[in-house]
Amino acid sequence: MRTLLLCSLLMILCTCVRAQTLTVSDEMTMRTDTRYDLIGKLGGQVLLLQDRENKHLLTAYDRGMRQSWEKELELRGRNIRVLESVARQDGQGFYLLYLFREKGKNHLQLDRYNPAGNLQDSTTLIDFGLFVSNPEDEIFRSEDDTKLLVLLVEQQSEIRYVTVDLEAMEVMYDSKLTPEKFFFNDDFLQAEVTNEGDMYFIIERYNFRSKRKDHEYEIHQFRANNRQVSSFNVNLKDSLTYDIYFRFDNLNNRLLAGGLYSTKELTRANGYFFLKINPGNPSAPSTYFQPFPMSLIENVTEKRVNKKNPSIDELSVRDMVIRQDGGAVIITERNRQLERRSSAARAQVINNFGIRPLIDYHYNELIAFSVHADGQPHWTNILHKKQYSQDDGGVYSSYLLMRSPSRLRFLFNDEIRFENTVSEYVMNGRGEFDRNSLFHTRDLNLRLRFRDGIQVAGNEVILPSEHRNKLRLVKMTYEGK
Repeated sequence: MRTLLLCSLLMILCTCVRAQTLTVSDEMTMRTDTRYDLIGKLGGQVLLLQDRENKHLLTAYDRGMRQSWEKELELRGRNIRVLESVARQDGQGFYLLYLFREKGKNHLQLDRYNPAGNLQDSTTLIDFGLFVSNPEDEIFRSEDDTKLLVLLVEQQSEIRYVTVDLEAMEVMYDSKLTPEKFFFNDDFLQAEVTNEGDMYFIIERYNFRSKRKDHEYEIHQFRANNRQVSSFNVNLKDSLTYDIYFRFDNLNNRLLAGGLYSTKELTRANGYFFLKINPGNPSAPSTYFQPFPMSLIENVTEKRVNKKNPSIDELSVRDMVIRQDGGAVIITERNRQLERRSSAARAQVINNFGIRPLIDYHYNELIAFSVHADGQPHWTNILHKKQYSQDDGGVYSSYLLMRSPSRLRFLFNDEIRFENTVSEYVMNGRGEFDRNSLFHTRDLNLRLRFRDGIQVAGNEVILPSEHRNKLRLVKMTYEGK
C-alpha cells in the first residue's frame, strides 16, 4: 500500500455573506474495489476507514488535513462484512459493527475504538450459525446515534431484526417478523429506531390504481422497554403514494412522515401530505393533504398546467427536517435517469448485444414544504439548480444539507464538470433564503461528492473529492458569525 505524503492547501474564499476556509489533503490512489467511509472528526482528527483488499485501514488527518497516522484494524474472523461505523457524540471514539465467519459460523461483532484507533472494548453480540444464503442487510440509526437497528433478510418473507445499544455494547432485542403476504423487495418501505430503542417496520400495501381505496401502510411496532409487539394500519384516504419518507420525532414522541401523493396514477404527484402518529394511540393517525399550488407547478415545469390534472413529475422526497413544534420541513428534489445508446452503438446493427447503454442523470430543482404541527402549510420554496451528468451514477449531483438551530444550508455543484462553481442556498425558519456562490474548483483538481459528505460541526463539513481513482478529502469551515 502506498504511503501518503499529504500536504495542506489552504485557501480563504469570500462571499458577500461569510468566508469559507478550504483545507485539502493530498490525493490517495484508490482501487476500483476499495470502499471507504468517513467516520467523522474525533479528537481534532478526521478519520477515514477503508476496506481495501480484505484489509481495514484507518487513516487520521490532522487540523491541516495532513496524514497523522495510518493503521490496519485487526478485526475478528474471516469473510468480514462491515455493516456500520458510528462516531461517538462525545468525540471520544467510534464503534464498528460487522459480520464475520469463524469455524463455519456467522457472528455479529461490535468493537469500540478510541480516537487513536486503539481497541477499547469488543464483544460478539450474536452467533447466527450457518446462513443458508448471503443475507441482505439494512441498517438504521437512531437520531442520537446510540442505537442501531439491523435488518437481516435471508428469506424474502421473514425479517430478522436486531437492535444494538452502542453505549452499553449489547443487544437490546433480537427477534423475527413474518408479515402475511409479504415479500421484502416488493413490500418493505422503511424502518425507524427511536432514541429509546423502539422499532417501527413499515410495509406499503395496495399502492396501485385498481386498489387505491385499500392503499395503506402496515406498521409493525416493537417496544424496547416491555418487549411488546403490535401492528396498526394507516389508510391513505383514496390517494396513492408517489413517494414518502418516515422519521421519528424523539422530542415530541411521534412517528412522522412527509410524502407526495397522486390521485389518479403513479407517474405524477398532485400534492404533498404530512402524517403524524402517536405511539400511545396509533389507531388514530393524523393525515393532512395539500395539493400543489398552480403557481408552483408552473414555476417548476415551465409549461402550461393541465387544469384537469395539475401535477409535477420526477419528484422524490429526499429528507425531512423535524421542527421543534412537531411540524416538519419536507425536502424534495426533481431527478430522472434516461437510458440511451450512443450513435456508434446504433450503427452496429449486428452483434451489438455487448453494447452498454449510456445513462444520463438529471438532478434539478429542490422544493421545500414547511408544515405546522397541526398539518397546516407554513411556506413553500423552490431552490433552483440544474445538474446534468453522464455515466457517473449521479455521485457528483444532488446536495449536502447542513443543519443548525437557526438555518439550513444546501451545498451543491452548479455544474457536473471538472471546473465548476460550488454554491449554496441558506434558508431560515421563515423560509427566507439567499443563494451564494462559494468558490470555483478551477486549478484545485477537485470533484466534490456532496451526497457523501458529512457535517462534523455547526460550521464545518468534510467532503470527498474523486477523480480518476484519486481520492482527496476537503474540510470546509465557515468563518465568522
